[in-house]
Amino acid sequence: MKKKKKLKQGIAVSRWLKQSLRLIEGISPELGMRVAAHIFSKPLKFKLPEKERKALVHCHQAWVAVPEINETIMCFEWKNKGEKVLLVHGWSGRGTQLYAIAESLYKKGCHVISFDAPAHGKSTGKITNMLQWGAAIKALNNHYDEFDVYIGHSLGSMAILKYCEQASNAKKIITIGSGDQMRTIFDNFIMSVGLKPKTSERMKTYFQDKYNININEYDASYVVRQQQTPTLIIHDEDDLDIDVSCAVNIHKQHPNATLMVTKGLGHHRILRDEEVIHKVLSFIQAS
Repeated sequence: MKKKKKLKQGIAVSRWLKQSLRLIEGISPELGMRVAAHIFSKPLKFKLPEKERKALVHCHQAWVAVPEINETIMCFEWKNKGEKVLLVHGWSGRGTQLYAIAESLYKKGCHVISFDAPAHGKSTGKITNMLQWGAAIKALNNHYDEFDVYIGHSLGSMAILKYCEQASNAKKIITIGSGDQMRTIFDNFIMSVGLKPKTSERMKTYFQDKYNININEYDASYVVRQQQTPTLIIHDEDDLDIDVSCAVNIHKQHPNATLMVTKGLGHHRILRDEEVIHKVLSFIQAS
């Protein structure tokens, strides 16, 4: 009997990092929290795969300033005459990660813009958060004029939904592998680095005080409650980075959403799946 292939999970935290953080936490819980908060805010960077490198040949690259956070982001533009679509990648991702979707949209006549979020890819910055992603989306709206369609992956989906809660004339929104509750993101990170649950509570308070926010108001299932923009929620039931229950909960709270659940694609391969891309295209083209 052939063994079922195990999907690749998220980035493993090294043993020495866990041990170091536990040691710091044991000496000073406050210092341990602050070191953990810095790591939490610093995305990982990876070598650009060849398929994404090839996709760059067909797009125009340009820098766009984000004055609200004093950073500059790298943008990728597939110019066309159709509907204007913004693609937003996930944490530790990059703008070219959604190349298969971008190229398919372009072939259908869409004008597509993607970008490296602050502190990601070629963009400036060392640390970042969802507030900065919202500032970047706002700056791109000002630079390119408003977008007709938003497509996000993972944390990029959450950033889109939060932005569209405030101000958006979007015709369609598509989320792929979106997270939901901020407290779960904090708790999972603290658990992954082997720190105590109390440190997660300290870190939530730290970020709320630092940015004068309530993190619960950034939950995807919270921000969609009053949104009327037609939204397609896509998630894979074998996603080991973000559980499919997040999509189910967002769909349950959204007054105008469609849910598509796939199987066997995980958190990243779903971005290149032909059936998923076909569903994205048909959803955008539907009246």
